[in-house]
Amino acid sequence: MRLHTYLDANGAFDFERYRQIQEARNLQKIGSVWADEKVIQVLAQFAVANLETITFGLCHGTRKGLEQQWFSQYTRAYFLGTEISRTACDFPNTIQWDFHDVKEEWVGNVDVIYSNSWDHTYDPRLCFTNWMRCLRPGGFCFLEHARDHWEDKTSIADPFGISLAELLLLLTELGHGSFYVRTILSEFPLRKASRESHNVVVVEKARQDLIL
Repeated sequence: MRLHTYLDANGAFDFERYRQIQEARNLQKIGSVWADEKVIQVLAQFAVANLETITFGLCHGTRKGLEQQWFSQYTRAYFLGTEISRTACDFPNTIQWDFHDVKEEWVGNVDVIYSNSWDHTYDPRLCFTNWMRCLRPGGFCFLEHARDHWEDKTSIADPFGISLAELLLLLTELGHGSFYVRTILSEFPLRKASRESHNVVVVEKARQDLIL
């Protein structure tokens, strides 16, 4: 696992520097789309097959907002995207938001969470813990893990990198019985850019009667 830090001259975390770097990268890559509709379709089908109802979902770090568009299309539910850049207001169903933060109305009320941008976190433990707080019991969090998410791919704009095995260990450590890795989905086409296969880690929020 590798994590870049954003420290000021006094050694304290500099959120504004982090935000500016993330927005600059967003503006640089605003014309490109990393997400793949076929992957989202598979994940939506998995959610529909395993959840009695889907009313509300979140997609974090969505840039142009296609993820929530596709999830809404394939689940017939409302999905909201978050994006830290000011460009968020340019796209439907997207709010400008730091995905480490939580709206009170989200807590325990989100059926599905999806992200391929979790490698942009400055604090993975805080990030994942807060996302899981938002899930309702039995809800799913889909975390795409590809070559771009490995340790050697970290940078000042993509601060967090981790192997698949370490990611599973981290999620298990953080879960403490309240959430757990349900399965790993891997039957996807090769990524267009890297030509390498990738996985989606499916994390499930434990149902109340299963929480230790």
